[in-house]
Amino acid sequence: GWGILLGCLATFTLMAGLAIPIMMRELGKRGVTASSAEGTDFWYSARNSQGWPSIAFSICATSAGGWLLYTPAEAAVLGGWWALIGYCIAIMLGPLVMCYLAPKFREQVPDSANVTDWVLVRYGPVAHIYVTLILVYYMFIYLVGQLKTMGDMTVKFTGMAPEAGLIPLAVVTVFYTMIGGLPASIVTDWIQACCITVIVFGICIATWGWVDYTPENWEQVSAWNDRGFEMLVSLCFAVFGAEVFNLAFWQRIYAARDVTQLRIGFVVGALMVSLLTFIFGITGMALKAQDLGKDCGPTIFVAAFTFFDILEMPQTTKFIRVLMYMLVVCMIASNADSFQTAITSTISRALQKQNWAAWKNVAAAQFFLIVINVPAIAFAVYSVYDVNENFDGLAVKLTDLFSMADILTITLVVPLFSGLWPFVTSKGALAGMWSGILFIMAWGWFEFDTFMGGMEMITMMCFGNIKPPPSENGAPGCGFYSARAAIMFPVLPLVTGCVTYLVSYMERSWTTMQEIAAKLPPTMAACEM
Repeated sequence: GWGILLGCLATFTLMAGLAIPIMMRELGKRGVTASSAEGTDFWYSARNSQGWPSIAFSICATSAGGWLLYTPAEAAVLGGWWALIGYCIAIMLGPLVMCYLAPKFREQVPDSANVTDWVLVRYGPVAHIYVTLILVYYMFIYLVGQLKTMGDMTVKFTGMAPEAGLIPLAVVTVFYTMIGGLPASIVTDWIQACCITVIVFGICIATWGWVDYTPENWEQVSAWNDRGFEMLVSLCFAVFGAEVFNLAFWQRIYAARDVTQLRIGFVVGALMVSLLTFIFGITGMALKAQDLGKDCGPTIFVAAFTFFDILEMPQTTKFIRVLMYMLVVCMIASNADSFQTAITSTISRALQKQNWAAWKNVAAAQFFLIVINVPAIAFAVYSVYDVNENFDGLAVKLTDLFSMADILTITLVVPLFSGLWPFVTSKGALAGMWSGILFIMAWGWFEFDTFMGGMEMITMMCFGNIKPPPSENGAPGCGFYSARAAIMFPVLPLVTGCVTYLVSYMERSWTTMQEIAAKLPPTMAACEM
């Protein structure tokens, strides 16, 4: 176990080291030094330097995290074809929308490093602070989730304590991103994306040849039902809301050499991740169909763990287990280093505006990187051990925090992106975003007839004293697979959009009336008043 982990991490560190001569060569072409303001900016943003293959690999590696081991198979087993198709579409929507809108963002704030910088320029400090808090929470929870998965997989594959895998991975990724910045993260994405793709294809294609199931069991798993369609709807909105605000993706928007390279890279990267999602989902369906036909009865009781049934198959050799552990390390490392640099990017523009010396600027970012990762590591370690008889500890419930992140990010979509055009005002955008939160709370209040029900709805009922029962069709009572999610997620953009434009219209109408009144003669203005 140690050999595989340290070997992978050493390889990633060596690859990250390549970023330094690559960065120096690029800066040399631009006629600047690493200690200059532009050199510091390049450490943060890799601005205008990456072609479409690099962007595609980076999008794939950044997106293809530990969730692939759990959720595509879970969705396919619980919702059949509709849910799997929904997941494959959902994971593409964010990057596709971003590559369409990206030119406007690059034009309006060309020196930005992330969407939060654009929010500050377009909507002001209040909206900037609000949006940054939500997106940093989202990135932080996903980083903790990846590190926790590393701890879980270390126990499963090596039998060592969770910290033996979790802490070295976090420390090494922090180390090479501190040295090489975003360029280091992008360079490691190249090998990580290649390894993930090759290993997934190899293991899953082999598994398809090993599984044995009857046509009846396959039909039972690969169903087209109402529950699956509900999952398709909720997944398309929930995953889109999360992916379109993935700060690591936004960094790649500014790292792309030009708009053409950006668009090709985002489309190819999105297709790669969607294909991986489909392969994991199909594999999960095949494993579940085989499980239903076992003489001793089904042994897969938690749909999210379906993919790991491969480890129980007699054809699984030690080599396959080694490959799976390498896959885990590649997935977690690719996400961890991307999220670490993404969180740092939220302060990069503010630091560069201070006109500090280059070393002070970079040192401040490195300090912030450490400050973020120490609690993330501590939270992940605590979550691994938070197990109890009721199965409601963070060892099980941590991923439910993603539902809270998804419901919060979907409230930002229309208010923020409407700002790409001049009509929407800062007050309108703020009112739109906050109306989404009020709508969520009102839903919970009316559904459960208590104020606390409204507060707990912000967590999609995954945390709190109210425990909604599963629906009649088997949908869980909480999270974005619940029946209510298929209604809430599509309605929220409509609510936030209507409020955004209504308040903006009222504000602009009032401004126009004041301008007209100011042009009238004093006596006529007094009569009008």
